[in-house]
Order: sequence, then structure tokens, then C-alpha cells
Amino acid sequence: MAVEQALAPKNSLFLFQNPRPVSSFPHISLKPEALRRLASTARIKCSFDYSGSASSTAATNSNGLYEYERYAPSGPQYPRPAEIQWKKELCNSVQLIGVIGAPVQIKHLASGKVLAWSRLAVKKSQTDTLWINLTFWDEMAHVAFQHVEKGQQIYVSGRLVSDTVENDEGKQQTYYKVVVQQLNFIERGVSSVPLYNGEASSAPPGRKQNYYASNSTGSTEELWQAFFANPMEWWDNRKNKRSPNYPDFKHKDTGEALWVEGRYNPPWVRSQLSVLDSRMESFHEQNSNSHVNFMSVDNLGPF
Repeated sequence: MAVEQALAPKNSLFLFQNPRPVSSFPHISLKPEALRRLASTARIKCSFDYSGSASSTAATNSNGLYEYERYAPSGPQYPRPAEIQWKKELCNSVQLIGVIGAPVQIKHLASGKVLAWSRLAVKKSQTDTLWINLTFWDEMAHVAFQHVEKGQQIYVSGRLVSDTVENDEGKQQTYYKVVVQQLNFIERGVSSVPLYNGEASSAPPGRKQNYYASNSTGSTEELWQAFFANPMEWWDNRKNKRSPNYPDFKHKDTGEALWVEGRYNPPWVRSQLSVLDSRMESFHEQNSNSHVNFMSVDNLGPF
């Protein structure tokens, strides 16, 4: 008995009252403005809600994310681009700098409108050139016809449009052109890139010029096609190459280059060159008093 009385006070030290069970944690609802301010000061990683009440369910979205998590930024916030009115002249608008590759031609239509056109050579690399057809209407057509000359470097801006036509083989082919809305000349200076070879100025003034309604992309095959279509517009350097790496053919206006031993040449290049050389030699024999540069391409026949 004495032992029990002695141990009683010590046992009372191990008797703890059960803590009050927690039925729920309070649910906090913040307005979007408050959530944004909270997110800007400290990004919240996670949250807990044990209530299971309707208000708790409403606080989450369909992806299981809590309401405030939608406003937590994932990185720096940037302003939203401003809205502008839809304008036809802004559709597919482009800006180009290049060299005029053909004289500007003009035509007065029965409707009273005036149309002018030319080609623009835009350099892609040392050997590749992108050809873009240019069209000018009305007042701009008169300006281009009176002031723009072949070989000049210009800046144009306008709308890029496409035309689909059927070629001789019955296949659909798409051509691209720019309807010019602004025209400026490029000031010649130290920073200007010479896109035309100086030899172009020595071409005969009466040499035939043609307008091509094509969208040559400057690929090797397309360059060879352009060469055989008008070989008189190319310098033939095969017999007087400045160095072994110098081009065999070089365009008199755009500086585009072709090599007979080019890696990406089409298989038909050599045979076509043989035909061309044979006809050129025959022409020389028949017209020994005429320079080859004055020969019309029509005399060569189809390739």
C-alpha cells in the first residue's frame, strides 16, 4: 500500500490529455488582385485544404490547381502587344534591298491604269541570288519608268503576292512578285555592298534585254536554265580564267556564277554545253565580222 502511494504521483506525470481533434483548417479566399501581389513577392509552391467543402472545391480549377496558382508567374512578365487595325497594305508586307536586273517596262491599260514591271536581284550569298518580280502601278509606275535603271541598287517595300499559271508541260507553277508601294535608292558609300560586276558596264548598248516572269531561287539547276535561256547575258570565262577557281560563266548584271565542274550541276549540263558551243562556233563561221555578243538567242534554237 505504501508502495502504491509512493508511485502514484510519479505515474501522473505520464498521463496526458488527448489533444482536441482538428475538424478543419480555415479556408482563405483572395481576390485576383491580391493574388497577383502575393505572387510577385513570394512564389507559392503548394497548398493544403482538408475541409472538403463546396467552397474548397470551387477554389480549384478543372486541372486540380488552386485558384491562386493560375496567377503565379512562371517568369518575367512582358507587356501584351498592342492591337492595330486590319489594312490591306499590311498583308504579307515585305522589305527588300537589291539590284534591278532588267529595264523597267511600262504599259498603259485600257482601263486607264498604268502598269510597270522589272526584276530585283536579292543576294542570298556569294553565289546565290533570289529573283523577285516587281510590279508598279499608276504614279509609282511612272516614277519607276522614268528614274529606275538596270544595275541600280534600290529599296522597295510592298505586298508579296503569288500567281499560279500552267507551264508548257501542263503543270501548275507558282510565281511570286512584290507590288511596290515604296521605292528608294540606296546611297552609295563605303558600307554599300557591290552586287554588280564592273564588267557589266562594257556590255553593248544594243544587247537584247528580256523580262522573265519567273521566281528563280538561285539554285544551281535554275541558274543553268537561265544561262541556256539567254547565254548572251553571261560572261564566258572558260578560255581566260583568272584563276582555277574563277567561275566558268558569270552573269553580266547580277554576278551569279556557274562552274562546268560544279558539284551540284544537273546531268544534262555537259550535253547542252556541247550543243551550245557547236552552234556558237557555226555562228562565228557564218558571221565572222560580227561579235558573238550581238547574236540573238533566237538563232540558237531550243535546248
